[in-house]
Amino acid sequence: MDLGLIDKTSDLLVNSHHTIVLTGAGISTESGVPDFRSPGGIWERYDPTVFFYSRFLSEPDEVWRCVMDMSRCGDFPLWEAQPNRGHLALAHLEEMGHIKTIITQNIDNLHQKAGSRKVIEFHGNMLFAKCITCGARYEYDHVLKIADISLPPLCDCGGILKPDAVFFGEAIPKEALTESFRSAEDCDLMLVIGTSAQVEPAASLPLIAKGMNTLFRGFMNVPIPKSHCHVVEINREPTPLTGEVSDFIIQGSAGEVLATLEEYVHRKT
Repeated sequence: MDLGLIDKTSDLLVNSHHTIVLTGAGISTESGVPDFRSPGGIWERYDPTVFFYSRFLSEPDEVWRCVMDMSRCGDFPLWEAQPNRGHLALAHLEEMGHIKTIITQNIDNLHQKAGSRKVIEFHGNMLFAKCITCGARYEYDHVLKIADISLPPLCDCGGILKPDAVFFGEAIPKEALTESFRSAEDCDLMLVIGTSAQVEPAASLPLIAKGMNTLFRGFMNVPIPKSHCHVVEINREPTPLTGEVSDFIIQGSAGEVLATLEEYVHRKT
């Protein structure tokens, strides 16, 4: 962990007018939530085709059975997971007025548990289920009670409930997509934390922040002109953004780096 770069980032935060944060799986692994693609991740233990939207529509009972098995055996402990010092540091920085918005690719609700108020869930939230017919939303605990009676769990309207996360082949929610692109366009500092920056369209958000060319610029009526913006990565390993898009990368665990960054900001405000 480079303390010089943390000091530099704290200066950027204190002087920024509009800071946003983009988070990925790396911020939640310290809470015991496994990621999907790394060695030992979820996709090595479960068939990823279970989470194709077309599979859900054809076999919703099997998909729900898999989701419940993952939960009960502890392979995907989203429901019991608690925010770590990285989530808490971001919530405190938001409370201090230094962070406007968190855009998360995670589906674990940990930013909200930590106290962050302005969170855009790019890929939804697995702690809820949503009716594919009427759109009603249910908390997971209530869904489990319904599922004990029948699979797939059904809404009061009779429609099938689906985990409220974006499955493969399913569109990113329009509101989340629009808000995320506009936030990237408006910011003058973006912290990119714990993401490999390889999954689109989220991977284009740092490019939009920097005013660089991307197929997604100008999408959803987001204006193209962009003033100067800093992009800072916090990640264990370099990513495709490193040396190409980001100003610099602070290598280390997200929790340790963010907790230290919060301390530096406190000293300067």
